[in-house]
Order: sequence, then C-alpha cells, then structure tokens
Amino acid sequence: MADVEYATSSYKSPLHHRIMASMPVQASWVDSASGKTIKVEGLTENLGENSTLVNLDVLPPVGSQVRLKILGEDKPIIEVSTRVIRVERDPSKPMAALTILENIKKWKTTAMAAAQAWVHRHWQLNYEEEWVN
Repeated sequence: MADVEYATSSYKSPLHHRIMASMPVQASWVDSASGKTIKVEGLTENLGENSTLVNLDVLPPVGSQVRLKILGEDKPIIEVSTRVIRVERDPSKPMAALTILENIKKWKTTAMAAAQAWVHRHWQLNYEEEWVN
C-alpha cells in the first residue's frame, strides 16, 4: 500500500512569497558591444524573496548583470546586483526577470517590507472606501 502521508502532506515544496507592487526602479548595466553603461527607469511588476520582475523600456540581454535600485518617495530603498534570467519582449509591456545575486537577507527584509507597505498604501487609497459597510 502506498504511503499517502509522504506523497501528500509531509512532502511539500516550499512556497515562495511574491508581492504584486508597482514601485519605481533604476536599472543599469554595461552594454557588451559598445562598453557603454545603459541606465533606464521602470517599475516593478512583482517582488519575490530572491527575484523581481520589472518593466523597462530597454531590456538588458539574458545573462547580463544589472545593478537595480528600488526607489522610495524621498530616497532609494535598496540597491542590489542582479542577473537577467528571462525577458519578455512584448512591445506594450517589455519586462525582465531578475534574480538577486547579493544581500538576499537584506532584500527579503528591506525590499519585501517596502513592497508590502506599497500594497497597503495602494489598498487604502483605492479600495478602502468601497469595502466599508
């Protein structure tokens, strides 16, 4: 007889926390062909525990190293080194998936807390009055 507990409840893959937040970012990387530094601004689509998906007008090549800075209202929240793991070249919404290469513990506390605060503010500004009975 099969061991049902092992197959279902005790053998679970870890869930990765992801927060849907649209926070301003600055991304920069060195173009391999010209050697020039490219700097672009954009918005996060979501933030995960060790990655993020960002909307950028100019997409870095897959595999390139990108310096990512998440911006707050009055100062930068965090700046980390990332690597491009995937790009989506949709003309209406070009996006790059970035994995965090350094300071993952700081990323989890600082960036995730800022994203959660963004969600809370957004909910209060846009939905709180609609849901009050």
